[in-house]
Amino acid sequence: MVALDAWFDWKADGPTTVRTPAELDAVLDTVVEWNDPTTVQLLIHGDPGHAILDVGLDGSTGRGVLYYSGPDAPDACISKGADIAEQPPLYYFTGSDTEFPVDAEIPLAEARRAAHEYMSTGGARPTGIEWQPSWN
Repeated sequence: MVALDAWFDWKADGPTTVRTPAELDAVLDTVVEWNDPTTVQLLIHGDPGHAILDVGLDGSTGRGVLYYSGPDAPDACISKGADIAEQPPLYYFTGSDTEFPVDAEIPLAEARRAAHEYMSTGGARPTGIEWQPSWN
């Protein structure tokens, strides 16, 4: 398990460092309670260039999205859900919006589980998620 720097609050002076699963849950719970599609960017504390996991959470819909880039996916990948949205979903990160593919959303519980797996494996791409190539 590694500590993570969680970037999500545009009002904060820097990231929130999470060192335990409970601290990660507290960050995820905060964002879910906002009831807006918001992204939490998770970086390895002390090694931010190793891997990135963006966890989009929308408490109002019970859905989320994932974006991962790291050693086993250097060109990045995005979650692929079973449902297709009518419009590309927008998730907000510190005041800027990001449009995701219409099939990127997954259940909120899967997005949360992926965040915990990323923490417990030291930044590996979460398993149990269907991934698709990034739009980059």
